[in-house]
Amino acid sequence: SFCARSGEILGIAGISGSGQRELLEAIAGLQKVESGKIVYINPQTGGIDNLRDKTPVQIRALGVRLSFVPEDRLGMGLVGSMDIIDNMMLRSYKKGKSVFLQKKEPRNLAQRIINELEVVTPDVKTPVSRLSGGNVQKVLVGREISSSPTVLMAAYPVRGLDINSSYIIYNLLNRQKKNGVAVIFVGEDLDVLIELCDRIMVISSGRISGILDGRTSSKEDIG
Repeated sequence: SFCARSGEILGIAGISGSGQRELLEAIAGLQKVESGKIVYINPQTGGIDNLRDKTPVQIRALGVRLSFVPEDRLGMGLVGSMDIIDNMMLRSYKKGKSVFLQKKEPRNLAQRIINELEVVTPDVKTPVSRLSGGNVQKVLVGREISSSPTVLMAAYPVRGLDINSSYIIYNLLNRQKKNGVAVIFVGEDLDVLIELCDRIMVISSGRISGILDGRTSSKEDIG
């Protein structure tokens, strides 16, 4: 059991394969839960919802603004053969009021993400599979943050990125925290977890070993 609070970054540390992916997918409604509850407290109304056994569509219908940056960027997060505009539309195409898809807003969003996150791409019509790993990740993180989430989950969001791209992502996560978002961050680098996170939860073999204060913990404590 654990609690992720608004206005903080909760880090998750542990050897890869300890259950981090399954945990985030369970919260997002992508993985079936056998027991327990996934409780969401609405920061505006104080209303309480149990998200267990709900699909991502049902979670969204409750008014829960939950964003998820999965570990598998092109397998789960984006469609490689589609361009940046169409990948922006993956989150919103069901909101269309007619059979014709409206591309103006997704195009503007794609252009804004390219400008703000310094995505290197010929244009918004470029298939994301042609972009470098770092630029693919910026597109994915940018899209998820654009929905103004109240909960943002990110699994290894800087894996394979250069140092500059990594700091752009860290700054984005910090900005979300300052906006009152509950950020759950799964990372590999203990130095980054200590620097970035308010609390650090250690997972080992599918169980929580302990939760530490990120401001006072050392790498030895986490180990």
